[in-house]
Amino acid sequence: MKWRTRLGRYLKRRKKEYPMAKLYTFGKSGVLPEERKELTEDKKIERFEAKDLIFLSINQHIGAPAKSLVKEGERVLKNQIVASGEGGVTSIVHSPVSGEVVQIKSMVFPGEIKNDVIVIKNDFKNEKVLGTEEKREFKKDKEKFINEIKNGGIIGMGGAGFPTYVKMTPPKDKKIDLFIVNAAECEPYLTNDYRVMLEFGDEFLSGISLILDNLDIPKAIVGIEENKEHAFEKLQKSNSDKRIEFKLLKTKYPQGAEKQLIYALTKRVVPIRKLPFEVGVIVQNVSTVKAIYDLITFNKPLTERVLTCSGKGINEPKNILAPIGVTVSQIAEFCGGIKDNCRYLINGGPMMGKPFSDINLPITKTTSGLLFLTDEEVNIEEENPCIRCGRCLSVCPMGLNPTYLKEASDRREYEKMDDVLDCIECGSCSFICPASRDLASSIVKGKQKYSKYLKRGK
Repeated sequence: MKWRTRLGRYLKRRKKEYPMAKLYTFGKSGVLPEERKELTEDKKIERFEAKDLIFLSINQHIGAPAKSLVKEGERVLKNQIVASGEGGVTSIVHSPVSGEVVQIKSMVFPGEIKNDVIVIKNDFKNEKVLGTEEKREFKKDKEKFINEIKNGGIIGMGGAGFPTYVKMTPPKDKKIDLFIVNAAECEPYLTNDYRVMLEFGDEFLSGISLILDNLDIPKAIVGIEENKEHAFEKLQKSNSDKRIEFKLLKTKYPQGAEKQLIYALTKRVVPIRKLPFEVGVIVQNVSTVKAIYDLITFNKPLTERVLTCSGKGINEPKNILAPIGVTVSQIAEFCGGIKDNCRYLINGGPMMGKPFSDINLPITKTTSGLLFLTDEEVNIEEENPCIRCGRCLSVCPMGLNPTYLKEASDRREYEKMDDVLDCIECGSCSFICPASRDLASSIVKGKQKYSKYLKRGK
C-alpha cells in the first residue's frame, strides 16, 4: 500500500531527527490510517466573524440536559448565559454575540440527536456582559477555580463534551498526582490542536500551570504524537515550568483515546468501566486547556473554538477560529465553497466523527473539524462475509472481539454482550476489515440495545 511506503520514509526521518527519543504507545494494537494532515498543518488559524444569525444548541455536553434561560424577543449580551442545566453533570451555554433572540426551535444534529436551538440575531454591537473579556488577577483558590470553569461553560473539546468541572472534582478519597494533556490529535485530517500549540503555545503552557497550581497537582505530562515535531520542539523551548514534562507518542490511532494515552505515558491501567481518577490522573485536551487559560486570565467563557475544515471536497482547507453557533454553510463559504465532487460531510474526524447532510447545522463546542470528502478519499466498498482473519481482534485497543459482538447483537443474544460497554467506538475494526464490514456501527448499535436490555432487568 502507498501509505505503508510513506510511513516507512516518515519513520526513518523521525529516527534521524530524534535518535535518542523514546516513543511511547499503548501496545501493539491500533491502526495506521493515512494522516492527510498536510492539507492544513501549515496553515495559520484564521478568524471567522459571526454573521447575521447564530444558532446555539442548548445541549452540547454529556450529562443532564440544559434548559433555555431566554425567551423569544429578549435581548442578550455577548458572553451572557442563555442556557443552563441542573444536577451533578451538566453545563452552561453563553452567547457569542449581542443581539435579539428571534426563535427557539428544534434541529437534528449528527448522530440523529435532536436538540433545541436558540437563534440569536446579531446586532453587531458586540456589547459584552460587564467584566468579561478583561484581564484579571486570579489568586490560587481550588473551589473558586472549579466553580469558574463550571460557570464558564467549559467542556471537553476533543469530542466527547464531558463537563470539565466534573473531571476536576474526583471523590475525596481519590488523590490526583498527575495531569495529562492529550496532544496526540490522532484523527486523520485534524490539525486544530497542533495549530493551537504552535500559535498559542505560551497561553497553552500557562493554562497547564494554572491547573497544576489551583488543583494542587505536582506534575503534568503533555503527550504529543511524533508527527507534530514543530510543536514538540517549540513547547519544550518555551516552557519554564519544571513540573511540565513532554513525551513523544508513536504516531498511531487511537493514541489519543483516554485510557490508551494514560497507559502509554504512565503504564497505569484504568480499570474497566472506571474513570482516570481511579489511577490518580486527570486528562484534558489541548483546546480545553487553552479555553481554561482564556477564562481564568481574561474572564472569557467558552464561546468560540478552533476547528479544522479539510478534505478534497472543499476549495480552501483551513484552520479556523469561529464563534460557537455559526453554520457549516458559512464555514464552507469562508473556505471557498464546496466542490462538485464532494460526497461526504463529517463532523469531527473520519474515524469517530458523525456523518451529516444538512449544511445549515451549527458548529458546537465539540466540533473539532468539518470534513468535506470525495469518493477518492472515502473509498466505500460493498460489504462481504467475514473471512475469519482475526484482524479486528488484533487491532482493537480494548482487546475485544468485534466480530463476536456484532454477531451477538444481530442475533439479539444480549447475555453474550457484557464486553460491549467497554468498546470506545474508535472504528479500528471497521478500518482494518478486508471484507469491508462496518463492524463499528453495528457494535455501537449493539451498545444501545444492550443498555436497554440492562434497564429492563435482563
